[in-house]
Amino acid sequence: MPPEHLRRSSRIAREIAILLLGSDMEGKVFSEETKTVLLSRHGAGIVSRYVLSAEQELILRRLDTNKEAEVRVVGKLGVHGKSYTYGVAFLDPEMDLWGVKFPSMTDSEKEASRVLLQCSSCKAREMVQQSDLESDVFLVNEGIVRSCKSCGSSTFWRRASEPAPLEKVTPEAEEGAEPVEIFPAASPSPGPARQPAAHPENRRKHVRAKVNFKACIRSYTFGDDIVTCEDISRGGLCFKSRKEYVAKTEIEVAAPYSPGAPAIFVRAQIVHVEELKLERRFRCGVCYANS
Repeated sequence: MPPEHLRRSSRIAREIAILLLGSDMEGKVFSEETKTVLLSRHGAGIVSRYVLSAEQELILRRLDTNKEAEVRVVGKLGVHGKSYTYGVAFLDPEMDLWGVKFPSMTDSEKEASRVLLQCSSCKAREMVQQSDLESDVFLVNEGIVRSCKSCGSSTFWRRASEPAPLEKVTPEAEEGAEPVEIFPAASPSPGPARQPAAHPENRRKHVRAKVNFKACIRSYTFGDDIVTCEDISRGGLCFKSRKEYVAKTEIEVAAPYSPGAPAIFVRAQIVHVEELKLERRFRCGVCYANS
């Protein structure tokens, strides 16, 4: 990480031995002893030999205190040989894993962290105040992966080339951030009023990360069904299958899943089914029990 980033008030360069628990880009579950290189009130900069994707979630445990926290990968900060440096953020904004009193950001740092972003997919715009980790990832990658309400999934966002008229303001900024201002994409002519999203699962409270690995769906009707996962979150997942499931069906799911390897099944329920006629498959939304 560039030295000038280490000098900013909300970051502290420090190595702490940690254990990472999660799955890599191929869906393989791993347990890795590694270290932090940077501490933040929002999370940390960590080193890993595994290839991780932005928005995926991991368990981070301090080896000296055994305290742990759920984190999400904000993005990649660097590569050193066969090791990668990632910025990870606490899912619980009130988490105090480090026991460190971080200096408050200065007014100039807060202003510098405000940026007008544009979704590379639907072109929606948002004025956001990024956390320190998001600012670092954004500067290194010239963009950042974040959840897009219009697309209903995680997409890559870049700095918008020019401002657009302000339409509405929503109070969904991060801890200590100013309100988020939502800007619509430019449109050549007025069109019909935008309809609500067709699929309610797009409004789930948990951020979904795009994935491409196998899962095993166990049900009374179809037995063990090996399917392909499209996205996953803390609250559930979405998969494709040739089987026609019915909404409200109680199931058990193991994800990721490798035939012949130990699998952990959890209780869940089918909450949405969509027929994909061209693919001769069905897309199913799943909600974990008690999520």
